[in-house]
Amino acid sequence: MKVTLSEEQKKNVQKAIKQINDSFDKRNIKMNTADLNLLPNDFNKKSPDNFILSVALRYKNENPIMLTSDNGLQIKAKGLEITTITLKEFLKQLKY
Repeated sequence: MKVTLSEEQKKNVQKAIKQINDSFDKRNIKMNTADLNLLPNDFNKKSPDNFILSVALRYKNENPIMLTSDNGLQIKAKGLEITTITLKEFLKQLKY
């Protein structure tokens, strides 16, 4: 599925990516691969969202925060007790 973004949304995405990129060396930001064995048995093991969730589950004890504006992914994450934040909320925090 292809998503069409408004100019404002494109700018917001670029700001968020730049902030994450700039913060890589300064903060505890990690890149990792999926471990599908961490997912509940009834989760689709081929879903890209579930790949992302499996990484968050790996770090669940460290209280990860998932940056997503995808409502479906937010619901799944909250069901697994993973904190989520939208791009809009993230950008608001940068202003303070």
